[in-house]
Amino acid sequence: MRHLILLTLFVTTLCSAQSTFYNFQGDLYEEDSFREKLKSIEQIYSETSNFKYTTANYKVRSTEIRQDSIIQNVEVVLSQSNSSPLDINTGLQKHLNKNLPNFELQTLSNKIKTNEDYKDKVTFINLWFISCGPCITEMPYLNYLKDIYADRVHFVAITFDNKATVERFLDRKKFKFEHLIDAGQYLSKDLENNAFPKLILLDKQGNVRFVENGVQLAGNSPSQPQAAVQPLQEQIDYLLAE
Repeated sequence: MRHLILLTLFVTTLCSAQSTFYNFQGDLYEEDSFREKLKSIEQIYSETSNFKYTTANYKVRSTEIRQDSIIQNVEVVLSQSNSSPLDINTGLQKHLNKNLPNFELQTLSNKIKTNEDYKDKVTFINLWFISCGPCITEMPYLNYLKDIYADRVHFVAITFDNKATVERFLDRKKFKFEHLIDAGQYLSKDLENNAFPKLILLDKQGNVRFVENGVQLAGNSPSQPQAAVQPLQEQIDYLLAE
């Protein structure tokens, strides 16, 4: 049995000294002391729950750039189990700050694309498939982002569906991304992805800098997509400014 607990934190990065500080509940932590704080959170939740194993990690949610610092909104994820210790930094999360695993995937125009084709710009990747309801629901929001950034950012959709299936889908549903298809082995074996939709942001060197389980749609409407995509815009703008 597993469940996730989200805690909000902030990470402050001082640009001039290239030092990272973690602002958690109003207190600043350096790298080592923040790691100790995560361990203490694990211990607290282990002692106050019926679960034998608890593992804590964090991910960036949004970024605020100031004159002398960068503040990144972060979530801490607690994964708990009675059966075995858990490493929640698996799948796509384990590729954070590393190059995306190499691929050679086909486009709808029968061209082959590799990682090298996307290293000149920031790249926004959506993992999806045509029978994924949440994937389809978030497409207007993704199209909105594509319209905002146009050619300044690569917008790429990767699916295990084949060419004919994707083309039939696109005949009735607009999805403005470049499409890479027949990627089943890459998605499951190389990325170890186990959930759809998934959003990935790469910097200009092809490093994974952000991973999210789709657009945060709660309380938002496709006719007014700005609020839903604002955290994604902040991440994109941050990477464009690097």
